[in-house]
Amino acid sequence: MNSLKQAVNKRFVLNQPKGQAHRTLDLLVLNLMPNKLETESQLLNLCSGLTENLTFTFMYPATHHFKSNTLPYLQETYATFDEIKGQQFDGLIVTGAPVETLPFKQVDYWEEFEQLLDWSQTHVKQSLFICWAAQAALHHDFGIEKYPVRPKIFGIFEHHIRRNADLLEGLPEQFYLPHSRHTTLSEDDILATPGLNLLVSNDNVGPAIMQSQDQRRTYITGHPEYSINTLANEYQRDLRAGKPITIPENYFYANDPSQQIINRWHETSKTILQNWLNNVD
Repeated sequence: MNSLKQAVNKRFVLNQPKGQAHRTLDLLVLNLMPNKLETESQLLNLCSGLTENLTFTFMYPATHHFKSNTLPYLQETYATFDEIKGQQFDGLIVTGAPVETLPFKQVDYWEEFEQLLDWSQTHVKQSLFICWAAQAALHHDFGIEKYPVRPKIFGIFEHHIRRNADLLEGLPEQFYLPHSRHTTLSEDDILATPGLNLLVSNDNVGPAIMQSQDQRRTYITGHPEYSINTLANEYQRDLRAGKPITIPENYFYANDPSQQIINRWHETSKTILQNWLNNVD
């Protein structure tokens, strides 16, 4: 069994089964999702059974104004940028965030986010940006804009490999990943950007996976970390709140919310994450 413990220096340690792991990697995770515990669980579950022992230092933006009672938990178990900026990490993961409809510079922790990205160029070997973080990092790194979409991109979508890369090793030419967002990117913008490679796309959801030319920064506009029930919970949440929401595409059997969920992305997500970790050197 995998064992998980919290160290006194605010690190989580994920040990793989005895004899399986061949090295230990230190990961820094900027968790921007509202439900911190759920996102932690999703990432740890995705990483279980991989070929490395992993340490996770979870981090929160100190400049963000929290509207809930989350802050005491974060202050006890998470680190701030000031606490970790003198350290080196093998990998950085930045999650999505519920701020995608705001202009980037209106996000209250935008300056801190940009500072982290600049710092990561010299203190992190590999960086992985998810959903809003992918769009935000692409804007910071390359000046790429995001565009609003209606209705929300919501469901499990088939993706097509546009360019072979180590990140995609072992994947079929077509595979599925979850998406849940109100904005998208322009494929023309991506293709016209020097130093950036478009690896995976979908005609309906746009560019899905991109990498910097040196392969040190990976941008995924979907949510590979999502657990099987995440989209169902989001769907029910928005229904209860009276928000306009469509049934997540390609998710429930026969597109019927009363039927079972078809999990066709989890193994793909694990393969992508394992390949990303394999590139840490």
